[in-house]
Amino acid sequence: MTAQDYIQSKLDELSTSEPLQEVAPNNLEEVILSKVLSKKFRKNKADDTAIELCKKAIHFAVANNKPVKVGLLFGGNKLWRFDEAPEVDWAELFNLIYFARWMKTIASVYEHGAEFEYYSQDVSVERLNNIPRSETDQYSKTFRELIDWFSKYLPERVMFTYKRQAEEYEDISQYDTEIEEAKAKMLSENGGKLPEMSDVQRVATELNVRLRDGQGDDPEWREKVELEHQAIFATKTLTPYLMDETIIPTCPTPFEGLIATGSTKYSIAKFWAGVGVLEQAGEAYKDFIVTPKQLEELRFNWQGVDLGIKGKNFSKIRVANGR
Repeated sequence: MTAQDYIQSKLDELSTSEPLQEVAPNNLEEVILSKVLSKKFRKNKADDTAIELCKKAIHFAVANNKPVKVGLLFGGNKLWRFDEAPEVDWAELFNLIYFARWMKTIASVYEHGAEFEYYSQDVSVERLNNIPRSETDQYSKTFRELIDWFSKYLPERVMFTYKRQAEEYEDISQYDTEIEEAKAKMLSENGGKLPEMSDVQRVATELNVRLRDGQGDDPEWREKVELEHQAIFATKTLTPYLMDETIIPTCPTPFEGLIATGSTKYSIAKFWAGVGVLEQAGEAYKDFIVTPKQLEELRFNWQGVDLGIKGKNFSKIRVANGR
């Protein structure tokens, strides 16, 4: 089996329809909840807040005959350190397949199906990590093209949507006003002190930020970036989305109040901050998403692929013989 054969088999398997299971109406919300919290997709135990949010979103969907909606708020660019940037690559496709399998389990017991929504924080990323608008535009363009191509493999009652934070504003300068107000409020509440950072936060900041000229000369540049990172979630336009109880919130990595799913069956690395690779053992393959550090240590060969996907990153894939 080639890499292409493996990926195609996963797509074909996904598109196979399953009959809608009969569930008693008085038990439907509980059954849907069991699918949402399935250990096949959940990497960590869901906390009480996350479970309560799931219940509210499921109840809203059932009561209004709408799809159960799951949402992922994510960084809206391919990490600039990769050659694959600024476009999507196999990591996004593997994530789509993984989440589509999850949504398929929900749709198997609920006639109105399931919707997964990617919400790109592109404006925040541009300001936070010094990413040009041209790169977030290209990332969103290729992600939407990938979803469009992928849609022909979606099973019945499953859909994917993609939103951009940038599209929430008539004038993007409105975001600058919002973030400055949120930062000022946080500083005021903290007695004018910048946030304290853990070693993990420092590493993440150094990985993601493309330093402007002279920015690294400021000994507090990391803390100032972290202040803005925290303030993002208090901006006026984003707050209603974060408070929307009709959406089940999820994230690849553990976070309070969210369902931690990982990004594929075998990976927890964030797909937008990683690239997709395959690991081969005999005739079997596994799909992974690897970080820049993991990629540096990976021994692999390139294998050609032609699935008809647009973009610069889908004519070949890295294949590792064991990791």
